[in-house]
Amino acid sequence: MNSVAAQWSGMFKVFTEDDGTQRFSRLDPAGYMPPSTDALANRAAMAAGVRAGWRSSGGTLTIAGEGAPDCAPYDVLVNGERAHRLPAAGRHRHELVLADLDPGSLIQLWLPHFGDFRLETAELSGPDVAAAEEEGPRWLTYGSSITHCQQADGPTQTWPALVARREGWRLSNLGLAGECQLDPAAANTIAQTPAELISLCVGINSYNAATYSERTWAGALQGFLGTVRRAHPEVPIAVITPVLSLPREDKPNAVGWTLADYRRATAEAVEVLRAKGDTHLHLVDGAAVLTAQEALERLPDTLHPDTAGYAIMAERLAPVLAGILSSPVNSSPVLSSTAN
Repeated sequence: MNSVAAQWSGMFKVFTEDDGTQRFSRLDPAGYMPPSTDALANRAAMAAGVRAGWRSSGGTLTIAGEGAPDCAPYDVLVNGERAHRLPAAGRHRHELVLADLDPGSLIQLWLPHFGDFRLETAELSGPDVAAAEEEGPRWLTYGSSITHCQQADGPTQTWPALVARREGWRLSNLGLAGECQLDPAAANTIAQTPAELISLCVGINSYNAATYSERTWAGALQGFLGTVRRAHPEVPIAVITPVLSLPREDKPNAVGWTLADYRRATAEAVEVLRAKGDTHLHLVDGAAVLTAQEALERLPDTLHPDTAGYAIMAERLAPVLAGILSSPVNSSPVLSSTAN
């Protein structure tokens, strides 16, 4: 019998406590500036996109830990298909028997994508167990709760997870619910993370919090992209403007800007940077990702998609991002705002 502990992908760092429990950070903690980044650190500690894999013909998968009452579940995949979904809220221990699999089957464990969480044990025991090496292009995506995807039923149903699984990409999900504010900690993490494709979906958190104005938004975005670009001089970067949120499109926030204003200013900033010579920078019109009718039906709170809404986002964005990866130099917008 061979027992192999999980070897994690999709995070910046794993912290092992004195009692052996593990906590995760998707951002480099060296960049935090407490107390102003305390909420950012909390979101980064949630394990969105963090996963491990094994090759085996079967065995017993043991998972133990403790999650907050609102903690998302675990997903267990066998050869790319979800086979089990297990609760992670409260103290828990699961011993899942995976029997009669084909030799060399790929078994993957995806950790809860949302909620405070610590892990005590994650290991697969069986006669022929080995850790699985991930392959494929490395994709890092940064964004708000709409990239974090709290409302998705499980960790493999976030739109980034759906895109990564469909395309065979190695995912780093830097969706940070409520905390996508172009922080240096996020930019520096992206700068340190190897990637073949980077995408950013920006603007909605800054609209809601009225963080940036007409005077400050473009400069903040330029500074963030500059940090990333200096570290990744030829990696394609896709900037996705905010998806539709119908009540916010023409409603000014505390600095007098509508969501449509942030979308327009983001597109203008990207065009300026491309005109200055960044031919690996791409614009994706977020207003074209969901139609107005889909935004009405699939955003129950008018802001966050439900599970079906995230599936639509993945279906629309996967071919767009794949096209950017395959043709990294592109001078025109990938999507146009034809949604209705």
